[in-house]
Amino acid sequence: MDVDQLKIPELSLRYLKAAKCVAELRSVTRAGEQLNRSQTAISKAIIELESQLDVPLFDRTTSGVSPTVYGEALSQRVAMAMAEFEAAGRVYDQFKKSRRDFHKNPLFSMEISYKRLAALIALYETCDYSGAAHMLGITSSAVYNSIRELENLLDLALFGKDPSGVNPTPYCKILVRHTKLAFSQIRHAADDIASLNGVTCGRVTVGTMPYSRTILTPRAINQLLEDQPQLDISTIEGPYNSLLSGLRSGEIDMLIGAIRPKEAAPHLKTERLFDDKLAILARSDHPLAKKKILAPKILEELQSVLPPTGTPTRLLYDQFCTQHGISVPAHCIETSSASMVRGLLLESDRVALLSEHQIYYDKKLGALTALAIDMQSTYRPIGITMLSHIRPSPAAGLFLDKIRSVAEDLSLGIS
Repeated sequence: MDVDQLKIPELSLRYLKAAKCVAELRSVTRAGEQLNRSQTAISKAIIELESQLDVPLFDRTTSGVSPTVYGEALSQRVAMAMAEFEAAGRVYDQFKKSRRDFHKNPLFSMEISYKRLAALIALYETCDYSGAAHMLGITSSAVYNSIRELENLLDLALFGKDPSGVNPTPYCKILVRHTKLAFSQIRHAADDIASLNGVTCGRVTVGTMPYSRTILTPRAINQLLEDQPQLDISTIEGPYNSLLSGLRSGEIDMLIGAIRPKEAAPHLKTERLFDDKLAILARSDHPLAKKKILAPKILEELQSVLPPTGTPTRLLYDQFCTQHGISVPAHCIETSSASMVRGLLLESDRVALLSEHQIYYDKKLGALTALAIDMQSTYRPIGITMLSHIRPSPAAGLFLDKIRSVAEDLSLGIS
């Protein structure tokens, strides 16, 4: 089974649960009693994990066992993974009122094969049994059987069918999100263990919003990889809601860009790096480019390229227009693509609303410039958005340090 593209660690959930229990109880015997497994089964689980992770997880003595620093690191991440399955169980109780304690369900107690959950995620991603089977390198019937087993455990449908194909049910979407978060914690466990040996490794996945794509994130990546070339870094671009979905499922480590209001995104934490003011941009040889001062009212006479309606940047512009008695253009081009804005401005007398940071290189090369319109009251906070209950991996921690450093330089005008 090829689960690499789904970012699923090929570690037994039952073994991980056993290791966590031994770490907490400091005893293989008591762990076996609590989990209703034999002492031999618990010992086998630990030996197998130590072989896969290539580190000693426990020190064995005549008085019992105690976790090594690696065992402690693993136990902490497994606890976070278990919390995600428990969260999925609590929501399940709301969907399916049952007299049975959800903690006893193998799905929510990490007593199920990761391969079953891989089939769930693959079908969720592809909405097609053949596509899921191809992704995992197994047969369609194997995927079908895994889904039926999960649905039987839940006594709840996870997928429905319509003319467009297979579609996840509302609870399936919640279950997949928490399962992905659980797997991300297990994935980070290996990175934590490597960092204890003085080697920070792993992948950082950054969701970049328009503001951060020109200078802030690229510069942070370049500087980080100069110091830590062994790291892998991926960036994901897309609409805010799409990036937020990836963040909430653990597929994205952090979002970089304009911070949204906290009340619109529960379970998130934000860190403001600096405040940035918007500007009215045009090509360098625009008829108004040499003017020293321009009144905001001039905007009524210009053809504009604006952010999409409803975005925070567009709301700031609309508020600015209201404050200055400016009529918002009835007809304008709406786009969130900096490259599209660039093309539109360079071949016309249009103007656009962006941050000067977003045209950093175009301004440096003399292609675009900011017009002398004081866009007061259009400041917006630029920063980092992360899940509030998730601890960053060591690699993500290094990236956070670097993005803070680059942001400080930019806020001070250091280019």
